[in-house]
Amino acid sequence: MTAKRAKSLQIDPEFRNLMPPLTKEEYESLEKSICREGCRDPLVVWENIVLDGIHRLEICRKHGIPFAIIEKECENRDEAKLWIIENQYARRNLTDYWRCLLALAKESLLRNQARERQREGGRSKVRQNSDEAIDVKKKLAKEAGVSHDTIAKVKVIEEKASDKEKTQLKTPGSHLTINRVYRRIRRDEVKTETPPFPRGKYGLIYADPPWQFEFIEDERRSVQNHYATMTLEELMLLPISSIAQDDCVLMMWAPACKVDEAMRLMKAWGFTYRTCAVWVKNKIGMGHYFRTQHEMLLLAIRGNPPTPLPGNRSSSVINAPRPQQHSEKPIKVYEILEKMYPRFGKIELFARKRRDGWVAWGNQLPSV
Repeated sequence: MTAKRAKSLQIDPEFRNLMPPLTKEEYESLEKSICREGCRDPLVVWENIVLDGIHRLEICRKHGIPFAIIEKECENRDEAKLWIIENQYARRNLTDYWRCLLALAKESLLRNQARERQREGGRSKVRQNSDEAIDVKKKLAKEAGVSHDTIAKVKVIEEKASDKEKTQLKTPGSHLTINRVYRRIRRDEVKTETPPFPRGKYGLIYADPPWQFEFIEDERRSVQNHYATMTLEELMLLPISSIAQDDCVLMMWAPACKVDEAMRLMKAWGFTYRTCAVWVKNKIGMGHYFRTQHEMLLLAIRGNPPTPLPGNRSSSVINAPRPQQHSEKPIKVYEILEKMYPRFGKIELFARKRRDGWVAWGNQLPSV
């Protein structure tokens, strides 16, 4: 390689941001090695821009040490960025936070490529279905060596954490963890947005938990665009026992894909599953296996509450149209529960509206 060619090489700031920096100790160790043994590994270059070896380039220029290069062919900048991201995954000292950031950057690049293909081919020719979207997210997480849930948490951290926290998470050997920062953010949000947990004891607890869904077909249809969701672990920590009478009935909504989590949640709250009803909706919804048109209303008990009188027992099939508000449940269900347990004190958790005769708690309630 000629001296003129070596001098023309550039470090692109946008590309450099995709390359986690070395620690001071790592940089000094690399510098000593190159000064002692020369630059053994060639730099990877695309159109005079360094894709791999920016630290080696800086050290070689500083000490006047020759180096070799490998020319990399890329169609455009996005393809060059994708190569950089995939190359960084091989680094041994890469923190999980950096791995997630690289996965998010790759996801954005792939999304841009899909939009470009869509413009070139026409809307009707390019349509990504939900299974394809799920496969892409799974593949990105696997390549990065982290879980999809961890990537989702890092996305929240990037938006809401302090610069100090993010710097610590990027630093190898830091005691700060992704889960710790994420939980701190969630606790602050709950303190800010959610009213104090209610007091008193109730014989009937009616709950529509804000389930967190790992995969969505379209970001625009994400439940988190409509209300703040909670993880199963966060839901389990709610002090439900403080408001439940010794003999208490829990009525919990669970989408078909969340029944297993709902069973675990009611057990964590101190309840035992007994039976369920099914709300059959007038419109079909989304789904990866079946296009879902129903939702489960699970009944669990604590202690030994009485069963409803025979004349107050409703059919287990509830036919009612879907209300206009996202995730809102039919008014008919209130009437069914009031008939089943007319003398019980009643509370609705995660409520969106207030109803006479009920105590309501949730961060979506209109101000009084």
